[in-house]
Amino acid sequence: MGIAPVNSIRIFFREFGEGEPVVLIHHLAGTRNSWREVSLRTDKRVITYDLRGHGRSSVPMTEYLIEDHREDLRGLLEFLDVEDPILVGHSIGSLIALDYALKYSVKKLVLIGALVSAPNPEPYERYVDVAMRLGMIALAEYRKNLGDFSEALIKNARAWNNLLSVYSENSPLGYKYATLGLLKARNYVNDLERLDVPVKVIYGSQDKLITNLETFRQRVRNLSVAVVEGVGHFVNFEAPERLSEEINGFV
Repeated sequence: MGIAPVNSIRIFFREFGEGEPVVLIHHLAGTRNSWREVSLRTDKRVITYDLRGHGRSSVPMTEYLIEDHREDLRGLLEFLDVEDPILVGHSIGSLIALDYALKYSVKKLVLIGALVSAPNPEPYERYVDVAMRLGMIALAEYRKNLGDFSEALIKNARAWNNLLSVYSENSPLGYKYATLGLLKARNYVNDLERLDVPVKVIYGSQDKLITNLETFRQRVRNLSVAVVEGVGHFVNFEAPERLSEEINGFV
């Protein structure tokens, strides 16, 4: 583990193994620990890190655009002397991975619960309000009560506790600034045709974002698809063994 000085902030990271570099990019309100039950191949150099505003990384007092996250990733990889990584991005991490691949060289992309544009701002404005007033655990409970999370997540005690654990590692301020930046993400639909590397998209069958799958099928030339039945957006918590298999079979 270590800290990389990147773009006038600190990015906390961990790495394991040797071989081709595989970089895991977590979801909003996640941390490097969002991947702790995902077991990747031992012949890879696996790098996990906390996005700016998350976990043990710095919390700058300004909104974090996708482009900011992209350049943080670039700086981290330069610090670690990594070229042509395989990027695995979940949720907001999928946008960061996609944005990175459109500007810099990568070997492959794995996009989990993938977005193609900014989400609807209205609920996220309420989420920020709850987080700022009541804290991150209260935000998770609030979203559960709204029905935002799949049954597979909330009825699986281990999965739910893992989500709560990573939520608790984050500050409301970091969540606020990350959310504000996410809501300014551009639409990437027309950029998907520019991808010239193998891409795998993975969705839980209960993930509301699975509606984006047809867009990927129509626009990405070298595409593999996996749908994990019976789980929602947080495949990493709900079905980590299956997610591990899908990633390992591709990378």
